[in-house]
Amino acid sequence: MTEPQHTSPEPKRRAGRPKDMAKRDAMMDAATCLFFRHGLEGVTMEAVAREAGVSKVTVYGHFVTKEALFGSVIRRETEIIRRGLDKLPDTHEGVRQSLIEVGMSLVHFLLEPHVLAVERVMNTQGEQHPELLQAFFEAGPWATKQWLQEKLEGLAQTGHLTLGTPTLAASHLCSMWQGMLVTEVRMGVRHLPSDEELHHQVSSAVDVFLAAYGKPCRDNNG
Repeated sequence: MTEPQHTSPEPKRRAGRPKDMAKRDAMMDAATCLFFRHGLEGVTMEAVAREAGVSKVTVYGHFVTKEALFGSVIRRETEIIRRGLDKLPDTHEGVRQSLIEVGMSLVHFLLEPHVLAVERVMNTQGEQHPELLQAFFEAGPWATKQWLQEKLEGLAQTGHLTLGTPTLAASHLCSMWQGMLVTEVRMGVRHLPSDEELHHQVSSAVDVFLAAYGKPCRDNNG
């Protein structure tokens, strides 16, 4: 009787080597710079490879298409914007000064180069990439308005504001904080404003807002 043959189990296949995250970061940084400078259509994968100091094969090893690379760039930048909102100051009992501080921080944030760059590239590419435009708005403008609405609702609950419709009040204040000043910077027809110009824009917006939504002056100034 022939003894059964025992076959050795096949060796487990070794997991593929993890992709070099330093190279990936370099490619993302290079692509961010190029996309924001030239737009999606003006950038090639070869240009990204040259800028990052890697081979084209390496770029395609991480990102199958240029569109996939562009999507990764926009998602990373929108996450940076979302985290930026977490660093904005909270409101406090001195309502007028509190809203000025919050407004100054928010407008400074909206005028940061990477925020302006994301907005500009999404203005040109949003129609071709609606899912990225949606992600950008959820992490940026819509999140900003929701964040501000919650701050205003907190002030209303402590008796400092009478809001009526909180989401409309948040839209009013956010729009007035920015005014034409931020729009002109976004469109590239003026340089970044000075802190003095920003303070004048924000504080006058707060005064108009409190005239519409605030309680008596003794509360607004306290």
